[in-house]
Amino acid sequence: MSEPVGVVSASVASSPRGLWYRLGPLWSLVSLLAIVYVVTLINSFLGDSVQVQLQYALVNLIIVVALQIFIGTSGVLSFGHVAFVAVGAWTVGLLTIDPELKRNLLPDLFPFLFDLNAPWLVAVVIGGVVGGLLALVVSPVLMRLNGLQAGIATFALLGVVNQVLTYWSSVGPRSGQSMVGIPDVLNLQTTMLFAMAAIVAAWLFQRTRPSRLLRAAREDGIAAASSGINVVSQRIIVFAVSGIVAGVAGGLFALTNRVVQSSQLYIELTFVTLAMLVLGGMLSLSGAVIGTLVFSLVDVLLVRLQNGLEIGAYVVSVPQGARAIILGLILVGMLLFRPSGITGGREFVWPFRKDRPLPGMPPTNES
Repeated sequence: MSEPVGVVSASVASSPRGLWYRLGPLWSLVSLLAIVYVVTLINSFLGDSVQVQLQYALVNLIIVVALQIFIGTSGVLSFGHVAFVAVGAWTVGLLTIDPELKRNLLPDLFPFLFDLNAPWLVAVVIGGVVGGLLALVVSPVLMRLNGLQAGIATFALLGVVNQVLTYWSSVGPRSGQSMVGIPDVLNLQTTMLFAMAAIVAAWLFQRTRPSRLLRAAREDGIAAASSGINVVSQRIIVFAVSGIVAGVAGGLFALTNRVVQSSQLYIELTFVTLAMLVLGGMLSLSGAVIGTLVFSLVDVLLVRLQNGLEIGAYVVSVPQGARAIILGLILVGMLLFRPSGITGGREFVWPFRKDRPLPGMPPTNES
């Protein structure tokens, strides 16, 4: 009598081939961690300016991972995740600036904020919690929307948060001013560890029940609803988790930049991070990582070309302003010729696995 699908006999599971197959899904995680580590290792031998650019790229990587957790799982486009980045950055700024300096630079703050202070690592965690709480508060309304409605509503959230941080001096600097005095405590290696932790968290969350149910609803919402899946509830959970990751990224941005202004955390960052996700492939964590690194590499190269890049006896350059045009053309070309992104929306595959699954093993979508 044949075994049910998905049930593997003990002999098959314990065989060398069965072991290779069962370890296969880990490759999508290990390979991404290895890529981030190698890229960081190579850049650590280059100049300080390159290391700083990579540090910003790693912060962007965490933002893109947060986007992928929600967009890739739900299929709903969000223009509002930078709002969670902004509140995370604001929280870390308020918690890490020296209290005396805070009284001088931010005189209009609520009185209880003057004496609030925390170590930078605790502040980053709190920033993630604040980002997650904001996502949880607004999600019951936003998560009922689909398509264009959801995009407009999340963009409206971003606009509201930006206006509050810009003009409400009780929670930050006066209008048009920057929040300065954030300590210099973050280096490239620490940022790399945070990026790797975000990848691990996203990979693990992909395998949770809410993520699996929401992916099923993404593929066929009517069938999912008829099967008893509460799509709104699952979206709320995933949205809150992605808000936590985005809030942590915001805290890291504040510690990397050491100056926080609401205009830095608005429309430009929203579309840059979305472009990174689209370039790599929205439906996979591999796409989020590869898209961010490729986009950042091209961006750095174009900045160097705008300033004039010396190659031997020649100086190669492009006109000022060409950077944005070239990046836009690359994104348009990707949307036209490979809309699923560089990775095709798939995770990296275990290189030693056979094309056909083992007897009793369900087929996998990872490739």
